[in-house]
Amino acid sequence: MKLLVLSYNALPGVGTALIEQAKENGSTVETLELKQLMSLSKRAASRYSRFVQRAKELLSTVYKAYDPLDYNFISALTRYINDSDIDTVICTDTYSVKVMSLSKQAGLRPMCYALISDYETASIRSAALLDGYFIAQEEIKYYMIRHGIGTDRLYNFGLPVPKAFRRTLGKWGARNYLVIPQDKRVYLFLAGGMSFEEVRDICVEMLSAEDESFLLYVLLPRDSEVKERLMQKFRGESSIRLITLTKSLNIYMEGADVVLTKPLAYESYEAAVAGAPLVHIMTSRGSERKIAEFFASQDMSLKAGSVRDTIAQARRLAEEKALAQRMKSKQSQYAHSDAAERILETIIKIQQKDKG
Repeated sequence: MKLLVLSYNALPGVGTALIEQAKENGSTVETLELKQLMSLSKRAASRYSRFVQRAKELLSTVYKAYDPLDYNFISALTRYINDSDIDTVICTDTYSVKVMSLSKQAGLRPMCYALISDYETASIRSAALLDGYFIAQEEIKYYMIRHGIGTDRLYNFGLPVPKAFRRTLGKWGARNYLVIPQDKRVYLFLAGGMSFEEVRDICVEMLSAEDESFLLYVLLPRDSEVKERLMQKFRGESSIRLITLTKSLNIYMEGADVVLTKPLAYESYEAAVAGAPLVHIMTSRGSERKIAEFFASQDMSLKAGSVRDTIAQARRLAEEKALAQRMKSKQSQYAHSDAAERILETIIKIQQKDKG
């Protein structure tokens, strides 16, 4: 199988997990980030695979401005993929699903599949043109059926998560590796995509509710303006530790007593596969609220309605060991750690059947 893993911007974790598994299976894998593709200079493109270099050269000749939903771009991308030796395309986010749905209308020949992580992606009407859909949770199925997608194209294996999140050092080993004190209550706060005010309020509430025997690790994107402002705000507060996106996220999750995050699909499933007691922070977005409601309904997380409630729920999970253990048990039941393997096995079976 020659696989193209498609994303809009930075490749999400599910794409990384699929690439990892496909390479283990002996498949050839190419990746394409649509937003990055048209902004690459020729010099920068030379650092990427020959596939990306050639895509940049050909698409740039027919389309100068960047809008991957433009008909000229879609037509050019479709011709390019059809003329390559790609036989399978997997879309990993909402925007790439839109692009490949239009590409199908323009005559895309390789089989094309979508990872449906949330209710926003599930509601894309044109997405019904794709060959298969791998959904994060059973409830999403009904949204898809309403948009004309038959159950024979819907597969519920959960979201694929990189294998690192399955490996275990144990809490003691994880903290030893990260040089985190063994006698502290440790909270990991995934703050990506949140404003300075939102992050500040969580930190302030934690400081007012906890004593000195805790540590709050705040995970932020690299080069974040929020991080600079937080450093100024909490300078001298030894209980607040600011860290940037790291390949050791799985180890931080394992070393933490509790993980706090907005109910984003990828982060939530990473925490669940890692077996991390989880609190979902309040959100105004309907699609995120549905994820929080699903996780809470399956006892895989606690959901909070305010900043104060977020901290209260986090402290409760840290203190009530039996509650945290029950949550871990439910996570292992509903968050499938072998999703990447099952997705790729299913794609191979579908394509073998299609070939007759």
